[in-house]
Amino acid sequence: MPEIPVDEDAAAADVLEAFRTARAAGRPSVECYRAGVEAWRQHHPDQAPEYAAKRAVAVILAHSADIRPGI
Repeated sequence: MPEIPVDEDAAAADVLEAFRTARAAGRPSVECYRAGVEAWRQHHPDQAPEYAAKRAVAVILAHSADIRPGI
């Protein structure tokens, strides 16, 4: 089965929202990423934790220009 590009996955919007919400709350970076990973895992509970983390972080990094204020 072919892998869906992370930006086209239904979880992507929730990953970004969770990350941005944690960032706006002033949480440490690791907690922001962890929030994104948890959002991904809610959509994909069958995925291995390591794989889910890689996919969620890929979404976050693909949108890093949108996330960094002032850049």
